[in-house]
Amino acid sequence: MPKPAEPTYLPQRLRHRTKPCPYCAEEIRYEAIKCRFCGEFLHGDRAQTRTRFGPSDPDPDFEEADPDLPDEQAEDDDVLWYGRPSVFALTGAAIKTGVLVAICWAVLKYRVTQVAVFVDAYLPKVNIPAQRLTQVEAWIDLGALAFIAAALSVLLWNILSLKSIYYEVTPDRIEWSRGIFDRRVDNIDMFRVIDLKLRRSLWDCLLGIGTVQLTAKDESDPHFDFIKVHGCRDLYDVIKEAGLEADRTRNVIHVE
Repeated sequence: MPKPAEPTYLPQRLRHRTKPCPYCAEEIRYEAIKCRFCGEFLHGDRAQTRTRFGPSDPDPDFEEADPDLPDEQAEDDDVLWYGRPSVFALTGAAIKTGVLVAICWAVLKYRVTQVAVFVDAYLPKVNIPAQRLTQVEAWIDLGALAFIAAALSVLLWNILSLKSIYYEVTPDRIEWSRGIFDRRVDNIDMFRVIDLKLRRSLWDCLLGIGTVQLTAKDESDPHFDFIKVHGCRDLYDVIKEAGLEADRTRNVIHVE
């Protein structure tokens, strides 16, 4: 009758230690010879490499997936350009808002009673009760404050709407999203782009921004603009090269 196999003696420091399986990365006992998760026997070069390092030491040849990275990492690597419109696109609106706020501030600073004293020196005196002037002054101040609040609110909303726009260029398509509460995403295939323009005014050159205009064979968005973006020249070159490559790949010939 064969003798039962003698139990393998393990040192106390190895009895409760674990190691990751080199094939499925699940935690298994350090003394295991077969993974109970994937069923692979732990032998060969990979097992020797794992044994050479400690049971808790990482294998330099084994790369574990980073849980913090998104699943679309491969797609992110193909992004040629991304960005948002510059806030300098609202320079004109900001100047108009500043002028309106300055006028309202002047109305608040110079009271009606002060203006009335100045006017009385050049115009015939008008018998207006002081109580009436005070009431008119209160309404004017309230209107000035309302104009200031409305102008600043509109400017803030325009800034949020502008910065909510996001552009992304890949070798295959141009994608953009916009909207604060109602988010919308659209795209244009790169091979549909038939014309490309770069527009920069003197003010844009001083601020380092510009607008890239596209014309595409797309019914929903035949004309599309990258509004006042930084690095506009780089964006222009990227789209031009990507469009030519997409045409060569798909054997597309644009006919006027």
